[in-house]
Amino acid sequence: MRIGIDATLIRPDRMTGIERYALSLVRALAALAPDELVLFVRPDAPDAVASLPVEQHEAPLRYRLPVDQAWLPISAAYARVDLLHSLAFPTPPLWRGRSAMTVHDATPWLHPETSSVGMRWYYRPLFPQALARAAAVFTVSNAAKADLVSAAGVPAERIHVTPNGVDPQFFEARAPEGPRAPYVLAVGTLEPRKNLPVLLDAFRLLRKEGRDLQLVIVGRSGWAQSLPLGELAPHVRLTGSVPEAELPALYAGAACFVMPSLYEGFGLPLAEAMAAGVPAVASDIPALHEVGGEAVRYANPLEPASFAAAVGAALDDAEGSRLRAAAGRGRARRFRWDACAEATLEVYRRIATGR
Repeated sequence: MRIGIDATLIRPDRMTGIERYALSLVRALAALAPDELVLFVRPDAPDAVASLPVEQHEAPLRYRLPVDQAWLPISAAYARVDLLHSLAFPTPPLWRGRSAMTVHDATPWLHPETSSVGMRWYYRPLFPQALARAAAVFTVSNAAKADLVSAAGVPAERIHVTPNGVDPQFFEARAPEGPRAPYVLAVGTLEPRKNLPVLLDAFRLLRKEGRDLQLVIVGRSGWAQSLPLGELAPHVRLTGSVPEAELPALYAGAACFVMPSLYEGFGLPLAEAMAAGVPAVASDIPALHEVGGEAVRYANPLEPASFAAAVGAALDDAEGSRLRAAAGRGRARRFRWDACAEATLEVYRRIATGR
């Protein structure tokens, strides 16, 4: 079976959760079935993709619309793939062969106001046809599956849950040596769905309590998100994107990790923080409960005081936080990229045999 993977979303200058899913999955699939894999990549694909020992077809340009609507289906047909798997975007209408899609969450249906203009006006209209034609739909949590059934009308029997994994480097994370101010850490693209204004308000309350804390926010600038820091500016560090190699130490050095999202399909930064052994506070939403279980403290994403109280409890209860962090490391070990790839490959082969 020739399995075509649309890996054109993997780029060297951007590595959000979706791109990390794509990169980690294709790496794991290449280890399992290199002779069956055909990758369709950007001309500036990072070395981690370009060096994989699998057949690759390089797009002639970087622009999204002509690549995914014209070049991709033509190239997939030319490469004679038996199945084309789109890792985040709707399968192109011009592709008439068998297809699979990964839909990471139901944001376009449940929270369109937190979606970018491109998602609302370009991608969302393409989803219904692509979902109707897909031989399989992958998603990353049972919570996301339930949302896709209820909000997008995808039949439950066609949705396959393949949770994200956690890279081994996060389990080996060590805090930087030397003195440093205690800091609360958040990781994610700066966009409305990540709910960072509520985090800032919670941090403001913590500072008013007399807590000598810094807030470190890691992530690239997204869309429609401004963060007026005001009097907090000296105590808040916006790092932008950081190299993958630096992330584990940032997690491990944090006094507490916070994920205040309004909505998530999985919540990869939460799993990574758990792997690094950091006390964590997350929004009280289904996907983050699914990742964190009893190892995480939860707060109301609409109430800054709820987050301030949960972070304060994590900082003050040293023994309780130690026990939760240990439980979090154990829970994070359940999330493995090789398991994600094995489950994905099994679905491919069921499609190939008509099951």
